[in-house]
Amino acid sequence: MIEQNLSLLLVVLPLLAAPVTAILPGSKLPWLSTLIVTWLCLAIAGWQLSVVVDGSIISYELGGWAPPWGIEYRIDAMNAFVALIVSGIAAITLPYALRTVEKEIPRHQTPLFYSVFLLCLVGLLGITQTGDVFNLFVFLEISSLSSYVLIAMGEQRRALTSAYQYLIMGSIGATFLLIGIGLLYAETGTLNMLDLNQRLQPILEHRTVHTGFAFIVVGIALKLALFPLHLWLPNAYKYAPSVVSVFLAATATKVAVYIMLRMVFTVFYSEFVKITPTSHIFLLLGIFGVIMASVAAIYQSDVKRLLAGRSGSKYR
Repeated sequence: MIEQNLSLLLVVLPLLAAPVTAILPGSKLPWLSTLIVTWLCLAIAGWQLSVVVDGSIISYELGGWAPPWGIEYRIDAMNAFVALIVSGIAAITLPYALRTVEKEIPRHQTPLFYSVFLLCLVGLLGITQTGDVFNLFVFLEISSLSSYVLIAMGEQRRALTSAYQYLIMGSIGATFLLIGIGLLYAETGTLNMLDLNQRLQPILEHRTVHTGFAFIVVGIALKLALFPLHLWLPNAYKYAPSVVSVFLAATATKVAVYIMLRMVFTVFYSEFVKITPTSHIFLLLGIFGVIMASVAAIYQSDVKRLLAGRSGSKYR
């Protein structure tokens, strides 16, 4: 019971802290509140990983409703490790955020900035905790909407353009993902990942399942900036505040990769991937992505754009 409650607290703690941080006065109190929350999340995530690293599973039934009817938080070693990375990057970034935020963000917007930062953290951590595909979509959109706001707070006017471009691409990706989830639900009548896996196996040859899989892969590919769907990424990282660039570069696309792996190998399974051209497509896109990003990096003189292209190239 302690494990279950603490796993839920990993998401609830920054969610409750976000509105409180938004009303704190000045710039140091919101920063201190966010710093404390991120380090508490890191401690919980580290403890959570120590519990499941031996192969154990933490399962929490929200509201007492058993899956697949209820929403389940299901944590294994894989998503516990991703949660540790997300909370760790947030905790490491925040001590250095005080000066850069004071320099780049207007004083009256500082509490709002830290509040939205916490909401972004809520979305990313929620993705790693949930065992329900629709809640995965909800948390993904929480993190995405927060990211749009954080990027738009950059000093230059181009930050608004970059955030808008990210908004358009992210909304298209979210639409594709939601359509794919809807098609799977129409075929199986469930949203729980493990239940989906069991119900999909007898009907994997159905055209609706293949269509849903294609929509899901394309939607997630837009979110993780898979080559050639990466055009929003360099400007988003360049014109965002420095803290946001560091945090998103180390977490957002990596969590999207986790979503891709979870959907492909948990909701579906490896044998299904073998009978589709997915692996060959990823291989070709990866090769072209590495080549194109490396060539572009040679002529790039802006450090943020250079790191954005290089950090994303391994996923393209």
